[in-house]
Amino acid sequence: MSYDDDYYEPQPPRRGYGSARPGQGGAPYRQDPYRPPAFDEHAADPWNPAVPQQGGPYATALAAGPAASGNVNHDLDLDQLDPNGRGARLTAKRRRKAAPGRKKKVLKYTALGTAVVVAAVLGIGAYVIEHLDGNIKHTSLLPTGVTQQAEIPDKFGNTAMNVLLIGTDARNSAADCKLGGDCSTGSTNGGNSDVLMVIHLSADRTNSTIMSIPRDTMTTIPNCGGNSSYYGQINSSMQYGASCTVATVHQLTGLTIDHYVEVDFSGVVTMSDALGGVPVCVTNNMYDKDSGLRLNAGTTTIEGKQALEFVRTRHGFYDGSDLGREKAQHIFLSNMIRQLRSEASFTDITNLYTIADAATKSLQVDDGLAGVTNLLSMFNTMNKVPTNRVTFVTMPWELDPSNTNRVIWNESEAKQMFANIKNDVAYSSASSAKSQSSSLKSESDSATSVATAEAAGYTVSADSTSSVITSQVHAQVLNATGVSGRASAVAQGLESGGFSSSNISTGNASTTSKTVVYYPSNRAESAAAVAGALGIPSSQVEESSNYSEVTVVIGTDWTSGTTYSSSSGSSSSASPSTTAAATAPDSSSQLNASTTGQCVQVASGDIVK
Repeated sequence: MSYDDDYYEPQPPRRGYGSARPGQGGAPYRQDPYRPPAFDEHAADPWNPAVPQQGGPYATALAAGPAASGNVNHDLDLDQLDPNGRGARLTAKRRRKAAPGRKKKVLKYTALGTAVVVAAVLGIGAYVIEHLDGNIKHTSLLPTGVTQQAEIPDKFGNTAMNVLLIGTDARNSAADCKLGGDCSTGSTNGGNSDVLMVIHLSADRTNSTIMSIPRDTMTTIPNCGGNSSYYGQINSSMQYGASCTVATVHQLTGLTIDHYVEVDFSGVVTMSDALGGVPVCVTNNMYDKDSGLRLNAGTTTIEGKQALEFVRTRHGFYDGSDLGREKAQHIFLSNMIRQLRSEASFTDITNLYTIADAATKSLQVDDGLAGVTNLLSMFNTMNKVPTNRVTFVTMPWELDPSNTNRVIWNESEAKQMFANIKNDVAYSSASSAKSQSSSLKSESDSATSVATAEAAGYTVSADSTSSVITSQVHAQVLNATGVSGRASAVAQGLESGGFSSSNISTGNASTTSKTVVYYPSNRAESAAAVAGALGIPSSQVEESSNYSEVTVVIGTDWTSGTTYSSSSGSSSSASPSTTAAATAPDSSSQLNASTTGQCVQVASGDIVK
């Protein structure tokens, strides 16, 4: 199957775009020696010796007012944030006072979230947030006159969330023109959507389904105010603005779309650079003449322009169609999620600000997400879903009988998938938590507690350990049985399961009746791997701030052997029941984000001998 390619097809101008964040009035800031000066485009750039240094008194940071409609704030030089070096002196002083050998705590939030946290700690958060807010362009979620039903809360009052991710091929900036090509001087266009994904977060935030909609899907585009309704490719709806694409997806799927996030070419480059690249594997040496992508067979870490070329490659993967590109995109995003959660370390303040500044400039969102704090809240919510509960699928499809270069939805299968998403039926399996009473503090916070219990429940299932490299997991085993040698025996059981003896320590603890695996907040998947290797049920895996690493406390209910088997016979130690998961049809190419070792098949026409 071969589809038409429209990398460089001219598009009509987009209508209804460009509404920016309204200005905020108010009295000027009081004088503050640590507040940065007003932006002066003629001032010297300390990183560019060719521009002469110019002096000038500090001015009010926001005196120039908000950014003009459709534009972003001027770049902020981090040297201006603390011109007298007060932050550096305080940091050095704290380091001198730190206890020797103290481990540095790594902030493993999103790059954007960490930037805000660090900025706030330094006392410059208000100014930085104001600046980043001005970067973010936003429009209405839906066209004027178009409505949709609100999400229905679950029994705890929580609602699911559906976010439409739009990757656009619009070339509305010099950077996008350079990356995407085919831009005449000064031209801009609404473009089409290269990527359409509905990101569904369940009401209890224990699972996520990410459904791609093929860009060549033929469907009815609704009247969005600037157009009459017509039948065409779904990606053409972007010519009338992101709100029209939201309305089109809602009309096709029946799903309530709560937010949208539009990312341009520069955004892909920026975020892949922020992660230090994303590893991808291809089956053969390849060269795709349309995207310019060149890769050697095997695994390569790609970033910047090469990452953009990978996610945009259309003819180079699988059958050479857009559907093949979607498979490759799912593998890329799965690898990116694991990279972000397991390896990303965002601790350099200057780098953090650069990432956040560039990332927010490449985004356009709906009015409900306007502002850094709103985006941060959404990203943190997404980050609560464990990797092995994130599943990628493609909307079930079939060839369009009137044009085999296009697709239409497979009505019966697609309706079932839409219903599963709407009803929070996950495409990843979960083990129901058997013991929630210890974590349920009150009925008012039951939603959070259930999410935590569910997380502990499924993370010990068979597929939970696939994203963890067991040989790199650090754990300690404590003998609380009173029986000599138990810690060493259980540690040997872990070693037999692929854990490294150099990373396993043993010790003794006060006698306790119940075996429990404790873990700090950022080690849930490692704890799942340890518990799974030892056969410890999910009801006995608990998060605790009392431990800095995964810790197995062996109780008197496990006095022999290396595989857990409670002698008490209580129901709390029984194996957790398994919650059935939905299975997507073959055309959906279902992929769990925790799956490793995926290699993208190179299309025959792009193989380089």
